[in-house]
Amino acid sequence: MYLLLDIGNTREKAALVKNGKVTALPQLAADNLAKLPVKAVYFACVASQERVVAIKQQLGLEHLPWRQVHSDAQAYGVRSSYQQPQTLGVDRWLAMLGAQLLFPAQNVLIVDAGTAVTLDWLALDGQHGGGWIIPGLKMQQQAVVKNTAKVFNAEMFNGRLEPGIDTVAGLQNGCLAAILGAIMLAWQQTPSDKLLLTGGDSKFLKSYLSDLPVVVEPLLIFHGLARYIDM
Repeated sequence: MYLLLDIGNTREKAALVKNGKVTALPQLAADNLAKLPVKAVYFACVASQERVVAIKQQLGLEHLPWRQVHSDAQAYGVRSSYQQPQTLGVDRWLAMLGAQLLFPAQNVLIVDAGTAVTLDWLALDGQHGGGWIIPGLKMQQQAVVKNTAKVFNAEMFNGRLEPGIDTVAGLQNGCLAAILGAIMLAWQQTPSDKLLLTGGDSKFLKSYLSDLPVVVEPLLIFHGLARYIDM
């Protein structure tokens, strides 16, 4: 059994791999892990190395091998489009590796809808076609409220794909429309066999994209990360 970690600046997401099967680990705590026969930890990280050291200590796993995965020029049949591959976000790289594993020999548009929304085209031969990065739903709303004097928001998000008839609805509906518009435009530019959604807002966005061949895969990044085990 292996532990997979996606380490961000503010939180960590975790999964387990046993006999090639990836499952989510909702509670990442030392007590839970102490009961599991974990052989090694594979992780992706956008935070500092000090954060990694702290997590090792918190989880009581300093005695295990830890392997950090970085973006590559190519691996497992996927080829980066970046001239400096190491500058591609590792989450985007792992999402492509996961997509190629789950949907081999298919053209896939990958949308990771989190704090930022990333869109990446992956061709059936494994070639990355580049991508877009835009602010996510929450970030868009925060940016507008912070940088304007008379626009305000509500704590609860209730965005809908329709014209807003007050300031809050105008803001929330507009931010939702901007993200959905980007996804639809991306699809029109390069139609694919699958629209693959992951990230915290993916299930919410799916309901507005029912006309497209949408698949939601919450563990997409971990499927990519798991490919590095026993490399």
